[in-house]
Amino acid sequence: MPAALELDNGKHITYELALKKDVNIINEATYPRARRRLFQKLWDQRATIQALVRHHLRLRDQDACIVKAESQWIRGSFNVCIPVEVRSASFNKNLIFRCPMPHKLAEAKHPGTIDEKLSCEVGAYVWMLSMRIVRSLGGAIQAVRQLL
Repeated sequence: MPAALELDNGKHITYELALKKDVNIINEATYPRARRRLFQKLWDQRATIQALVRHHLRLRDQDACIVKAESQWIRGSFNVCIPVEVRSASFNKNLIFRCPMPHKLAEAKHPGTIDEKLSCEVGAYVWMLSMRIVRSLGGAIQAVRQLL
């Protein structure tokens, strides 16, 4: 079996197949390791994530706020969505804590891309709120940036 590189979708690609692709496979081959490191960092910071959720929802110490296991996280092309379970006397919901993936946004090569992405998304959320179709539970843009 020829040597193969792991890609972010879990598949492997050989040199021969990579030659036929019109993408930078060398760059894409760095994504799995970067994703694993990011996920571990976020998991290690789950107390901070819980504290952010508690702060924005004004939860009390006795209220439950639990970051779900990594196996339940939802990964998109540029973000990871972390389910957070909140249980209190007045608020029982499962929420999503969404974080950009720096390695997918070239943050190391172009510092500020995460800030740009988050700023654009905040603008979109503000516009959507004016349309009365979305309810926002708080904006922790700077706090998310510090986690990454």
